[in-house]
Amino acid sequence: MKYDTNDQIRSSIADLTERLRQARVEQGLPPEAKPRPEVVEMPLSLALVERLQPFRAIAIKYAAILAAGQVTRIDTDKLAEYEEMVRLLRRSVGFWCGMHALGAGSVLATMKRLNTMIDEGKAGEINISDEMRKLHIFIGWMTKDSGLDHDLFDQHGKYDMDARKEAKRLLSDPSALKAEIDAARAQIKPEEDDVYE
Repeated sequence: MKYDTNDQIRSSIADLTERLRQARVEQGLPPEAKPRPEVVEMPLSLALVERLQPFRAIAIKYAAILAAGQVTRIDTDKLAEYEEMVRLLRRSVGFWCGMHALGAGSVLATMKRLNTMIDEGKAGEINISDEMRKLHIFIGWMTKDSGLDHDLFDQHGKYDMDARKEAKRLLSDPSALKAEIDAARAQIKPEEDDVYE
């Protein structure tokens, strides 16, 4: 659709916004999405980012297989632990930690979508080049870089201890990590996931 004026664009946005509100109401959801609660603190967020690094390696290998022209079904059930980490990181107080969740979640969604196409006998319809571009972007979002430092700076003064030291402690103590994960899970209601942005 081509628009000639800014007023036409604004009108179209208003129409689309109203249609989205109506669709949410029809699904039994509130008309406006609420902001997603940020309940996963920085030490646990950093620990989860670290725990996602093996999945990043899996995503890179998957992209390499696609780059070789092979469309392969992936057993995503074996990646359930990473899905749970993504679910928690989506609620991180750190923006860049949340970007890791977005990247990993997008890779998982791509794997599932391609699995469905393979199962339906539509493997020939997969545009490998397009999927490679998307995976490249998603994997980039999972890169540990200075963005994580920004998250720490953004949360400066909130912790009595160094968040990185606490994250290392959590990673070295599985029972402490599990306790933190369980505490974060307790604050998240899965049935409310569609209520938020």
